[in-house]
Amino acid sequence: MDQSRIENYDEHCDKALGWIARFRSEQATASDREAFALWLAKDPGHQRAMDAMLELWGDLGVVSELPFPDSAIQPAANQSRWWAGSAVAAAACLVATVVLWPQGGDAPETQQFQTALGEQRVIELDDASTLFLNTNSLITVSFDEEQRQLQLLEGEAYFEVTPDADRPFSVDAGDARVTVLGTAFNIERTEETTEITVTEGVVRVSELLNSGSQLPRTRILRANQRLEASAEGLGQTQSVADERNTAWRRGELLAYGMTLPELASELERYSDTRILFGDAEVAALSVSGVFRLDDPEATIAAVALSLDLDITPVDDNTVLLLKAPR
Repeated sequence: MDQSRIENYDEHCDKALGWIARFRSEQATASDREAFALWLAKDPGHQRAMDAMLELWGDLGVVSELPFPDSAIQPAANQSRWWAGSAVAAAACLVATVVLWPQGGDAPETQQFQTALGEQRVIELDDASTLFLNTNSLITVSFDEEQRQLQLLEGEAYFEVTPDADRPFSVDAGDARVTVLGTAFNIERTEETTEITVTEGVVRVSELLNSGSQLPRTRILRANQRLEASAEGLGQTQSVADERNTAWRRGELLAYGMTLPELASELERYSDTRILFGDAEVAALSVSGVFRLDDPEATIAAVALSLDLDITPVDDNTVLLLKAPR
């Protein structure tokens, strides 16, 4: 398959996942149903992409939440029987998800967990999943019989999710929603971006869009992959070659050619000590190593010693790094 066909297929798959996400939401309209039927009938590649995405959702266990005909979740050799029906009938099956999505019932109880600056917590959730909450973070947890919904409002968290095919596990963070069934992954949220890193299994990352004119784009992330989401959309999927995104769970910071401002920014997540630099030459220095997060002052001292810098206190919460006099 040449590069252009691969790109077209990827685009069709993204669109197919977007349609599925749309019809599982409460935002689908009559215009969406008509547009889906037209899209499905327009190109045989659209049907193949929908086949593949339905099979993927079946692997994730999510198809059990959708009332597709049985033939839609059979092995690929049998799937053509479902597509033998009209595109409009297929659209009707998807639309039914809006009607059959769980309605009513008591509102789920919401729990809130928070950590202070420099604090880390391990939280056993009601479904036997484990939540690792990093420094200065805030998350809400809302479980009921149909779903497991979390929202990371600030900071960073690592999730080890207990499989439950009847209750998908999703986390909203910034501009992204991460949906899984049983896996392990890390989310770090800043003011502008949300970074998702998968360490085990598979997750689906979707844009959180409220516009009725655009379907949310979706990406599938597998183990040792990451991406960033922002107001501009989903970034490119990247391979993860080391544990630098999750080393905080061991109380460590992994630095590989990290500039001093980048190091300072990381350390300031765990301490109220601010780090300043005497000049641009000092700020341009970089460092590599494994540093403890529970003692930022000791890390600053070790870095200063290795780079031949002096540490000058500015006030009770601020230090200045300067080139040592010769």
